[in-house]
Amino acid sequence: MIRRHFLPRLGWTLASLLGAANATAQAQPLAPPDQPGPYNVGAHLFTAPMTGGRVARVQVFYPTLALPNAASSYTVTFVPGSYSIRSPLGAVHDAPPAPGPFPLAVYDHGGPPAGPDFQRVSQLPLHELMASHGIVVVLALHSADAANRVRDLSLLIDQFLARSSTVDDPFFQTIDAGRIGISGHSTGGGAALGAAAGWAANGITADPRIKAMVVYEPTTLSLGDAETVTVPYMVMGGLQYRNGQAVPALFSATTLATTRLYVQTPRAVHQGYVTGLQDEADQAREQALLADPAMPEPLTTLTATNAAAARVFQIWNWGQINFATSGPGFGGGRNLCDRIGLASIRPLDLDGDGMTDSPPFLLDDPPYVAERSVRANVMNPMVKLYTVAFWKTHLVGDHRYQRFLAPGYAQSHNLEATVFVGE
Repeated sequence: MIRRHFLPRLGWTLASLLGAANATAQAQPLAPPDQPGPYNVGAHLFTAPMTGGRVARVQVFYPTLALPNAASSYTVTFVPGSYSIRSPLGAVHDAPPAPGPFPLAVYDHGGPPAGPDFQRVSQLPLHELMASHGIVVVLALHSADAANRVRDLSLLIDQFLARSSTVDDPFFQTIDAGRIGISGHSTGGGAALGAAAGWAANGITADPRIKAMVVYEPTTLSLGDAETVTVPYMVMGGLQYRNGQAVPALFSATTLATTRLYVQTPRAVHQGYVTGLQDEADQAREQALLADPAMPEPLTTLTATNAAAARVFQIWNWGQINFATSGPGFGGGRNLCDRIGLASIRPLDLDGDGMTDSPPFLLDDPPYVAERSVRANVMNPMVKLYTVAFWKTHLVGDHRYQRFLAPGYAQSHNLEATVFVGE
């Protein structure tokens, strides 16, 4: 799609330009929050110093006016090599950012250990979508040290505000310092809470630059600290995994938040909030089979010598792999991803119904979930819809998106969710 963009008249003040741009955006047709917004997507990868001298890979997704690249992909390093994941929205790597400034959302991925490279793309469908809606998304592969993980989130804000203030930086004037959000999944959600509320036991104070927050089944580092959150926030969670089961207590305790929303999907497993899982598994499986058509089924047999095969085995069996440490309800590909291997050199849709049939997809997996879990094709659009609607309302400032957050919207659209609004 070709988009036309017009430059404002010379001589306008910055305030009038921003006001005119905002008025123009408000007058445009409302882009559904689970569908691409008015911008194309840029992607940028670099390394940066973190707390304690650690150096981490940092992935950025941002709005651009560059035309999409249908062949765009991300290369992911995974022992013993690498594989690639296609860009859902044709992101242009290192494209010039669209004229800003834009809100900044800093995200922390899940997992207590130091972040493996695949975490950069774990929320690829969501993060590219956010960029298309005019939000700059930044995430760093996080530390194994929980306190440093919290500190690194504020450090990322420092770095991007500095880049936005540096004349010869590609992100010059890209970030709006008054519209900064924080987000995370699982342990990353706990880190986001720590950045927004502080973590007194480690001498960490709340970052006052954070204006809104979205977390998915977060680990609560300290409920006492979390109680001090005052910014608008949304938490999404199910009732299958221990993190999701703890969300009601968090939601009840955070009465100081100016606005708080709890989107509950009872049958969601923990990994259901990772929007890139199904695409990554499907594409990694196909790359493994193309490399070795005689390979045993990658979903169920570990071929450790092939990076794509090793990763798809991990995704498919994640619930089992993590059961000893995480317990029931963590979930993996076999609980979520029923659209793998449909258009494949070795198809898994045996009856032509558009769903994975072989190896048997476990519709009910009692050791890991209390009942049949919500599938990725249902969870992903819902995570996108609520996340983008919240950011558009509480960070971008486009209050037309408030209607998607109303409790009645889920009911009237038969979504697998119940929305609770804090009072």
